[in-house]
Amino acid sequence: MNVHKTWILLLFLLIPTILFAQKTRTVKGKVCTASDTPKGEEPLPYASIVILSGKDSTFIKGIASDTDGHFNLQFTTQKGTQYLLKASYTGMQSVFRKLDGNASTINLGSILLKEGIELGEVTVKAPIREIDQVGDTTVINAAAYKTPEGSYLEALVKRIPGMEYDSETKTLKYNGLPINEINVNGEAFFAGDNKMALENLPVELISKIKVYDKKSKLEKLTGVSTGKENYVLDLQTKAEFNGTLLLSGQAGYGNNNKKDFNLQGNYFKNNGNNLSVIANSGNLNMRTSYKDNIQENVALNFTQKYNKKLTINGNMSYHHNNQGNVSTSYNEQYLTSGNKYQYSAGNNTNGSRNMNATLGLNWQVDSMTFVNIYGNFNLTRNNSANNNRQGTFNENPHLDILDPFSTISEVPDDQKINDISMGSLMRGNQHRSSFHANIMRRINKKGTSVGLTAQYNDSKNDNNNFSVSSTTYYQLKNSAGNDSILYRNQYSSNRSPNRSQGIGVMFTHPFTKKLRSQISYNFNYSKQKNDRNTYDLSGFMEEAEVQPGYLPEGYETSYIDSLSNRSHSSTLQHGINLFFNYSDTTWNVNAGMSVKPERRSLNQKTGLHKADTTLRSVGFQPMLFVSWQKKKNRIILHYYGNTSQPSLYDLIAPTNNSDPLNITRSNPNLKPTYNQSVRLEAQNTKQGVFATLNWNNRINSQTRAVTYNQQTGGRETYPVNINGNWNMNGVLRYQKRIKSFSLNANAGGSFAQDVSLINENQTEQPERSTTHNTGINTDLRLSYQPKWGNFDLNGRWNFQHSANSLLETDTYTRNYAFGINAFADLPKSIQLRTDANYSFRNGTNIKKGEDDQFVWNASITWRFLKKKQAEVSANWVDILSQQKSYYRSTMADGFYESHTQQIGSYFIVSVKYRFNQPLRKKSVSPQ
Repeated sequence: MNVHKTWILLLFLLIPTILFAQKTRTVKGKVCTASDTPKGEEPLPYASIVILSGKDSTFIKGIASDTDGHFNLQFTTQKGTQYLLKASYTGMQSVFRKLDGNASTINLGSILLKEGIELGEVTVKAPIREIDQVGDTTVINAAAYKTPEGSYLEALVKRIPGMEYDSETKTLKYNGLPINEINVNGEAFFAGDNKMALENLPVELISKIKVYDKKSKLEKLTGVSTGKENYVLDLQTKAEFNGTLLLSGQAGYGNNNKKDFNLQGNYFKNNGNNLSVIANSGNLNMRTSYKDNIQENVALNFTQKYNKKLTINGNMSYHHNNQGNVSTSYNEQYLTSGNKYQYSAGNNTNGSRNMNATLGLNWQVDSMTFVNIYGNFNLTRNNSANNNRQGTFNENPHLDILDPFSTISEVPDDQKINDISMGSLMRGNQHRSSFHANIMRRINKKGTSVGLTAQYNDSKNDNNNFSVSSTTYYQLKNSAGNDSILYRNQYSSNRSPNRSQGIGVMFTHPFTKKLRSQISYNFNYSKQKNDRNTYDLSGFMEEAEVQPGYLPEGYETSYIDSLSNRSHSSTLQHGINLFFNYSDTTWNVNAGMSVKPERRSLNQKTGLHKADTTLRSVGFQPMLFVSWQKKKNRIILHYYGNTSQPSLYDLIAPTNNSDPLNITRSNPNLKPTYNQSVRLEAQNTKQGVFATLNWNNRINSQTRAVTYNQQTGGRETYPVNINGNWNMNGVLRYQKRIKSFSLNANAGGSFAQDVSLINENQTEQPERSTTHNTGINTDLRLSYQPKWGNFDLNGRWNFQHSANSLLETDTYTRNYAFGINAFADLPKSIQLRTDANYSFRNGTNIKKGEDDQFVWNASITWRFLKKKQAEVSANWVDILSQQKSYYRSTMADGFYESHTQQIGSYFIVSVKYRFNQPLRKKSVSPQ
């Protein structure tokens, strides 16, 4: 028995398969309309041709007709499935054709479209399927989730079950998996910057949303997955907007210095070609009380497919962001001798400017050779300032967390440990550039191929930090017997240039049409530097006049050698990778192992101390992905492991005592950490049921040991390895739609064990601190979608419980929220919108009614002109001025809660104009 047959036999012994017959079918024809010409018809260029499932109208494949109205579309059929062809064109009635029979080629001849449909008119004759599963792709019907006219993608994703959206960080998850990028018609849209798509893409453009694990160009060409997940939202544009230039402009102004200005132009085609230009400036959604909040963006994104062989895409952007906040916080530190309590209050501002440019090229040189090239450049400048006061106590003084220092004078001195006032200023510049290229050559018709990869990355960080502090120690006395006071004024400059380059070679071989293997080798070399210079400025000025950011003449003479550092490192890494892929109509299995031996050389000088060390280690990355699907049922099992090496900073960074109550240092004896995760998913899209279970564990987990000073209240932390950190969570979701009503419900639970080390006396061994965090949450939403609008009712409940082993400390929090979200279309093109949410919580250290809030927003919009292209709107936010912002968490070393001051109620009036212009005659013919 030869080697090929042995591999096939082993795989079939491990994996049961159910085979369905597949077949490629070709449909061709011509799309035209009636005319007065001798032929009686006129071709329609760039008409939309779509293949749909005959059972539920699921999208299968689409194309556009050429300049003469002809089309030729190939798609893969499944046994027992009926198909429909839909031909549509802007301003005309769509035509459907049944694709009966089993012929491999179907010629539909001329398909005649008639005029008579108005743009934007939608007639629903059957219940809309909200979510469907097509292979490994989740297809979401955008029409099933009504949003007010003029809404952007951000409003749509908030309504989709399974979507978790954080409006502050602009992070997006689907079923717990992070969405790394947003595509339009299969092509990247400002790749890596989801915020641009969420805040600027109009919902009216979107027909469907696909969610899937997008493979890299090499994975697509070789058919072998490396196990790195890259989930994307792929937006499918409506046929009537393809090939149309969409322009809009908006200007708004309100009280509390609120403003909102936006200009944008979009051009999309269903073959992936696109062009978008976006410019905006405003602070509409910035809710903190800082008066100079502003966000400004200018951006360009494009994709151009010249033919089947060459595609170029890229984007350029400029972002300016200026924001600040006033916040307070409370922290309870877990200690064996009794917990310590810390209150703080302060304000910080952050300004940043960022320029970014990317360019990618995909070139099919011939039928056997493929080239992919990608480059990126980024330049960032930051300027942040912070003013803060914090106090630590050996007993809880129960201060007002919203204004903790208003009554601090009433606290007895024997309860106080320290009181610190600090000001800091950071100015930084960072530039990064990267280049990636790969070339693949197929060496036979079976698909055997060889590939070469190359990459280069370069970055440089320059940071200047100023810190001024005054610390009063109540448990330490000076020579006169009074409280000890420490003044400190430091300046440090940090420069960290880093560079890496790598090359690789891979060989891919298909044993059969369903089974592939790949072996590859990678070589990477990198160099990192971290040079820090520290100066003591306290002797140059009076403490009462000290302000961070000023460098006096002759400051170089105050150089502090013991707090300065020279750290240089180089890493040489080899990577050997072996992957297998098996796929048929039922099963998809990816398995692999990466072994990465590496050598790191560390050279460090801190003061008079020098270190020259060479470290050798081996990293492992096993991976297994198994997917089973039959009809609307799908089950996924995913295991992923990864060895991560300690960072250069944690290994050799100098001691940082710019904050005398929070000193950090490194640990050259850190070991690598092995992270492993298991995810199990099950879903039935026909029944609307989804369930997932996740488990994560870390061996030699890296945490920070804490050495606590009883007299000063200060903490010194350093990284250490520890075992016992793990967590698990699960979610069950159900959704059901009956005519105009839909129900979405989900429930979930989580458990986490966090371990850290506490040392209250430097002469004693650190003590293990274990915290158990348990969470339960439920979410219920009922929607009613009549023709005249939308009405949502929702309710949420969340319970969090934490228990710590040191003093058997228990904390719990219950959060409740109830809300209404509705809009209605009235006569005379008037639309009313409103949403109201009431939330409250109870639990440890929470006063009844203190955090209750009722947030009510309302707006009115009037659209006018012939095609309703212009609109005037008025928006009133937080009408009752009850918006609050608070955050609570429990970790291995303590309990934390923070509050951020909000602006309260504000009002804004906006004017918007939209203009659509078809450009099909000037478009490049899709291939």
